[in-house]
Amino acid sequence: MPRIRTLTYLAAPLTAATFLLPATVHAKRKSPLEGKPVVVRKLEHRKFRFTITPMASISLSQPFVHMGYAGAKLQFYIMDWIGVRGTFQYGVLPRDAKLLTALHGDGGLPEGIPVGEAGNTTAAPLRPIAEKDNPAPLRHDFDAGLTRNQWLASADVVFTPFAGKLGLFSAIFTEYDIYLFGGLGLSNWARHYPNQQSTSELLNLNENCLPADGSSASVNEECALHPVSPDTGVKVGPSFGGGLHVFMSDWASINLEVQDIMSLNNIAGLNNTTTDILEEGRVVVDGNDRNWNHNVTFQLGVKFYLPPKAKRSELKPAGSK
Repeated sequence: MPRIRTLTYLAAPLTAATFLLPATVHAKRKSPLEGKPVVVRKLEHRKFRFTITPMASISLSQPFVHMGYAGAKLQFYIMDWIGVRGTFQYGVLPRDAKLLTALHGDGGLPEGIPVGEAGNTTAAPLRPIAEKDNPAPLRHDFDAGLTRNQWLASADVVFTPFAGKLGLFSAIFTEYDIYLFGGLGLSNWARHYPNQQSTSELLNLNENCLPADGSSASVNEECALHPVSPDTGVKVGPSFGGGLHVFMSDWASINLEVQDIMSLNNIAGLNNTTTDILEEGRVVVDGNDRNWNHNVTFQLGVKFYLPPKAKRSELKPAGSK
C-alpha cells in the first residue's frame, strides 16, 4: 500500500505537466504572421502608372436634349489610392427629349399665325388675339433661345478607397476597385437650332423692342413679354462622381462611371423670374434667370495602364529599412 500511494503522488504532477506544458509552450510561440501585412505581395495596379480611357457616354439629366458623347480620360496615380486626371467628352449624337417633342407637338407651344397667312404681313409669326393671355412663348422664340450641351471637360482628384477580388459563377476570378472623385468642370453650350431666329431678330428690333431703323414708336408685344437670349458659351462648375474598374489583365480594365458636371446657366434662354420686369412693362433675360443644372453622364470605357506590368508590394525582412 505505501508503494502504491507513493506512485500515485508521483503520477499526479507528471500528468499535470503533460497537459500544461504544451499549452504553455504554444502560448509563448510567436505567430509567423505577427507584424506582417494582411496582403503579402499585394498587386498595386495603380501606383505611379499613367492611364488612358477611350469612352462613350450618354446624358441622364438634360430636360430638352439628350446627348451621346465620345471622349477620353487621362490619369496619373500618385499612390495606389490617389491620383489626378483630366476628362473630355464631345457631343456627337443629340436626341430630342420627350419634353421637347411634346412642346413641338399638338397642344404644346403656340405657333402663331405664319408669315403671309391670315393677314400677317410682318416678317415673324404673329400671336392671334385669342392667345394673348397664353403665358408661353411662341414656338419659334422658344427654339431660338434653346441651348444644348456640346462638350464637357473636368480636372479631378481621384480616391480609390475600395479594392478586392471578384468571382463570377465560381469560374471566373478577377480584381476590381471602386473610386470617388471631385474637382472642377467645364461645360460648353450652343444653340440647338442655330438657324432659328427670334421675333426680335426677324423684325430687327433693338433692346427696347422698338424697330432699330426708327420706323415705328410702338413696342412689339411679343418681344416685350417673351424676350429671347440664348445662354451660350463655356460655364464653370463643380465636377464629382464615382465609378468601378473590373480588371481584365494587369494592363487593361473595363470602366463604368457616373459623373456630374454642374453649370449655372439658362438652358431655354427665356425669362424665369418676375424680378426681370422693367418699369416700361418690358421683360428682360439676364443673370437672374440662370439656375444650377446637373449635367449627369453615364460612361462606359476601357482603361489602359502604362507601364503595362503592374507592381507588387514586397515583404521586407524584420528590422530592414
